Amino acid sequence: MAGLAILVGLVTGLGAVAFQNLIELLTSAADWLGNDALAGWGRWGVVVAPVLGALVAGPLVYRYALEAKGHGVPEVIAAVATENGRIRPRVAAVKTVASAFTIGSGGSAGREGPIVQIGATLGSVIAFRFPIVHRNRHMLVAAGAAAGIAAVFNAPLAGVFFSLEVILRSWSNRGFSTVVIAAVVSSAVWRMFEGGRSALSVPAYGLEHVVELLFYLVLGAICGVLAAGFVKFLYWAEDRFDELPVLPAELRPALGALGVGLIGAWSTKVFRGGLEVINEAVLGELAMRTMLALLLAKIVATTLTLGSGGSGGIFSPSLFMGAMAGGSFGELLERWLPSATAPPGAYAVVGMAAVFGAAAQAPISAIVIVFELTNDLRIIVPLMLACVVSVFVYTSLTPDSIYMVKLRRKGISLEQDKVRQVLEGVPLRSAVEANYAEVRDNATIAATHEVASATERDPIFVITADRVLRGVVRSSALVEAVRRDRARDRPVLSLLEVDMPVGEPADSLEDGFRKLAMSDFELMGVVDGDHRLAGVVSFETITTAYNQAFNSQDYD
Repeated sequence: MAGLAILVGLVTGLGAVAFQNLIELLTSAADWLGNDALAGWGRWGVVVAPVLGALVAGPLVYRYALEAKGHGVPEVIAAVATENGRIRPRVAAVKTVASAFTIGSGGSAGREGPIVQIGATLGSVIAFRFPIVHRNRHMLVAAGAAAGIAAVFNAPLAGVFFSLEVILRSWSNRGFSTVVIAAVVSSAVWRMFEGGRSALSVPAYGLEHVVELLFYLVLGAICGVLAAGFVKFLYWAEDRFDELPVLPAELRPALGALGVGLIGAWSTKVFRGGLEVINEAVLGELAMRTMLALLLAKIVATTLTLGSGGSGGIFSPSLFMGAMAGGSFGELLERWLPSATAPPGAYAVVGMAAVFGAAAQAPISAIVIVFELTNDLRIIVPLMLACVVSVFVYTSLTPDSIYMVKLRRKGISLEQDKVRQVLEGVPLRSAVEANYAEVRDNATIAATHEVASATERDPIFVITADRVLRGVVRSSALVEAVRRDRARDRPVLSLLEVDMPVGEPADSLEDGFRKLAMSDFELMGVVDGDHRLAGVVSFETITTAYNQAFNSQDYD
């Protein structure tokens, strides 16, 4: 697993570098098109580039890999939970090209969501090339996702926590180790090609006064409401685009891109992920009016890009929204209480984590991401407080994260799918016990009755000298036979029932439960390939085996 994790990290790191270079190439082309080629149109020249990008991305996604539509993370979660980690290999190629054209041309989306799906796909492809158990396949898919974030954000810790918190939704030593290895290797590959600089340049912000915690608490509540509103607006827009009667599905992203281009004619700051604009906010270089306008414009632009079917992520847009909301709130406080608060940039930093943490229902990941982007621990307490409050407020308004909403809209329930996955994936041998009564096939009814009287288990299993299962005898039949004195010395085979259910060790828990439920027996024999009795299972042992596997998630 360590070797496979290294391979996943290496391949994903190289893929992230290629993905970033393709985005930069297309960004240069879009800038040339908007600023030079169509200069005679004035600011309206920037409208064309997003539409052209969507005209490439839309048909590519809808014709070759519909899983690449949108931000991609829900599809990875679903693959882990319902498909044993299997993702079609073509998804990586389609997601790379479609997202690069969407983002590079100016679509309001981030590169982080796509690289999660790209890395997860590469992890899945590698996982299914080797004979490893389901649980290890899941971990390699999560390792690919972590490696993607570790590379493009230059934040290995953020990649690890996001994969454990959102993709695997569980914590284990083996899973942690596998994900860490892939994230470290991918980050190293990224640094070799792209350097080790942080994505943001943030001054040293800290808590100026303890009373500020109240302000950060209020900011957290604001960000929770903002995140919930954005998620509802996004999926409302997606429904409206899906209801368009005439326009083919593959052309709907172009319609959304047209709207983004029109907003871009006002300000191109809403294009792409917007990390440069976030940097301006955390440095305190934007006025409150500008930040509020950009906040509204970014919500609409991101909704148009992703709601129409464009391919991109919500990481950077969420951070953008949080930075604008936090920066505006901080500037307002600075006007009211100039001597008791930190600069507006500090509130912009905290707002970034609060909006993303609420929308993704991943507060730990949000805190770690912002910490690694800023390389500053002095603001960690306000960061933690605001994230916890924003998640609390968000969940009081809507129970599902931005990822879970999409899965439920597709009819996918992770809880039910995990139950099915465990029942189908755990072998019946894990539920076999030896607590049962047996007799040889040459025994008499009287002797068998004595065995039955010494146990509360029913039925009694009848076997040959070689332990081949002949059948079973019910305790009620033995009692009735013993009452008739003449029947006591008859062979037990005269009471034998052969129409009883049997299982095999390789059967699944689901198979065993179904066979037992369709019979009127409390115990079911489990036999090997030669029909020799290996043990028995009951509803209790099947349930115990299921619970153990469900809680440990460590099954073949």
